[in-house]
Amino acid sequence: MISIALISAGLYYTRASFIEPTVAPSASDQDFTENILGANNADNDFSSTQVGENADGSIIERLEFIQDVYVDGNAGPIINYQNFKNQIWDDWKGDEAATSSDLASAYAGGVDMNKEEGAWASTTDTSLGSETIASGVVKRDARTGLYWSDCYSSAQDGSCDEIENSFTLDGVIADTDDGLDAEGGDSVDFCESLSLDADGDGIDETDWYLPSQKELMIAYVDGSANNIPNSAINYWSSTEDYGGAGGAWHVGLGYGSTGYIIKVINFYARCVCR
Repeated sequence: MISIALISAGLYYTRASFIEPTVAPSASDQDFTENILGANNADNDFSSTQVGENADGSIIERLEFIQDVYVDGNAGPIINYQNFKNQIWDDWKGDEAATSSDLASAYAGGVDMNKEEGAWASTTDTSLGSETIASGVVKRDARTGLYWSDCYSSAQDGSCDEIENSFTLDGVIADTDDGLDAEGGDSVDFCESLSLDADGDGIDETDWYLPSQKELMIAYVDGSANNIPNSAINYWSSTEDYGGAGGAWHVGLGYGSTGYIIKVINFYARCVCR
């Protein structure tokens, strides 16, 4: 017969404690007993920077690595989800000129397999004068019919400069606001004062205006990331925050994000006309 004795009517248990090793384990022990929870051979610290793709690393280090790369979005040796581009059959490649039924060939040839992007035409106004714009390049989205200017640039040097957007909705349609029903704000004023040849006929259009949030978002859907210069930044819209007159919406034309913020914050601006 087997008997079980309880010592002092109490149940005793033991708990293992972990002490980080002070010396590196030998290679034979690296992936087993001494280093299951310990540091790797390279150093005795728990550091996710020591973990590479398919490389040795302790459990703690690998968990830290997953936290860094997949949760916090920090740069890591495998992938960073914040840096994902649209994939093979999506619109990042964007070129409908080539056709292929083979996905690998489509990727190599830059084929938009889903035909998600619209067709974009391009003209350039070479007579800018003193316009505060990065370049005279104008892009037309065939789906919406909108002409898109380049970004605001105080020096007309090809680079984009930030600008505030503290417009006021006034409900008055006049020549000075081009139908926006808004007055003031550097971004609105920039577009209202813009004189730029949109269609290449040699005559400058003067009905440019600051686009709405939806116009900016549709431009992204139609392929602004691949077709509009200086797309990978946030652009002011003329859409006011529903929750208060102090805020307005902005849209990233390179990655499709949108959000609202107070109008006095500086973002970038570009204009549209019809």
